[in-house]
Amino acid sequence: MKISHPSLRTILAGSLLVFPSATALVFAQGGCPPIIAALFPKDASNPSGQYFPGDRSTGEGSADLPFSFENPSCVKRQYTARISVEVTNYGGETAILIKSDESPFGPIDRDANKAQFMTDATSELTQTRMTPQREALGIGEIVYVESKSECPPVGQAAYAARVGPMVVPNVKLKGVAWAGNATVQVTLDGPISVELAKAAVAEVFANLQKADFSTAK
Repeated sequence: MKISHPSLRTILAGSLLVFPSATALVFAQGGCPPIIAALFPKDASNPSGQYFPGDRSTGEGSADLPFSFENPSCVKRQYTARISVEVTNYGGETAILIKSDESPFGPIDRDANKAQFMTDATSELTQTRMTPQREALGIGEIVYVESKSECPPVGQAAYAARVGPMVVPNVKLKGVAWAGNATVQVTLDGPISVELAKAAVAEVFANLQKADFSTAK
């Protein structure tokens, strides 16, 4: 069946019209909506976020990731990285916006969308003057840079010009994945090892595959 462009414009306009009422609902509930909290790794804490239900639903949120770093050069303490997500799901009539065999004129191409995100993310991380590493991860793709920093200042050391050797691992990471008609963009930043950062993002991607946006509020 041939899909005309006027129909796409009509659907786009309709999806925008539902946003005001959805926004009022989400802010009235407060806290972190379950559909957003469910995307985070199981060991994440202090989640916050918002969700806008509807045929074209969107949401965002962030949470802390625990990481206990121990080194004789540093005072033993907990360090925290932060992970953030942005999710969009095209359900109901807006599913026609996704390019597919059933909707060949859909303006949203999953592969092109992911490729553009990765290009932009790689360019952004290049500004750190480090070389970004780009990899496939589960159903998605990530790009990251890794560095080492000195031990965080404690007590009087907070006023010292240097508080320790460069031993604490730090990661800046961005990633994207599609699962059906839902996509998630992930940002992770803070003192955490590359291995743990990858594991956390892989868990987000896996959780996206299990998310049921049709019943989310």
